[in-house]
Amino acid sequence: MTSPGSPSQTRSLIIERLVGDSGEAGHVIGAGRAMAERAVPLLQKSLAVELGAPVTVDLRAVEVSRVPHARADAGETFAMVIVPSPTSADAMTLVIDAQAIAVVVCALFGGDPDARVSPIERELSQIETDVATTVIQHVAQALNGSGKRSLELRLPVQRAMSGMEAKRRVLRDGAAVRMVFGISTPTDSGTVTVMIPQRILLATRG
Repeated sequence: MTSPGSPSQTRSLIIERLVGDSGEAGHVIGAGRAMAERAVPLLQKSLAVELGAPVTVDLRAVEVSRVPHARADAGETFAMVIVPSPTSADAMTLVIDAQAIAVVVCALFGGDPDARVSPIERELSQIETDVATTVIQHVAQALNGSGKRSLELRLPVQRAMSGMEAKRRVLRDGAAVRMVFGISTPTDSGTVTVMIPQRILLATRG
């Protein structure tokens, strides 16, 4: 039997086994939902200021999951950022799908909010990647919190990865809380999926 490493790694492994897939899922979901619900109005306001155009932000789901499932529903085209903190190299993983990117690009550049947005079915351009990074930054900032309850994320986030880089990036497995936010106009909507390891969430919300 191999050792998991340092005492802190051992504690993290024990915590995950206690509150993971067969642990106190209700507590994990409750803590995640409270965090996500507090973030929605902050995210709505910050995106409105950033875009200069109205988009609707809503919370679609909060559930227990595994970190590598962050890309499961993103389709073929998406952007992804992994945000570190002082205690973890992957304190938060964020994935924005192509439709959400298209919605925000259209809003940012003055598209007709009542017209349907053309889906992105190719590699993201530099501008689209920059826009995706901006949205992810706002989501991470809204969820980060402050004071003793802060996740202490290292912000601003790095530039989003996309294409084969994002698809091939190995995500460290572990129990997580999965939050899905919708970003919508009257005619289109896309999603931003956020994965926070349960050991990170419960260290500040436990």
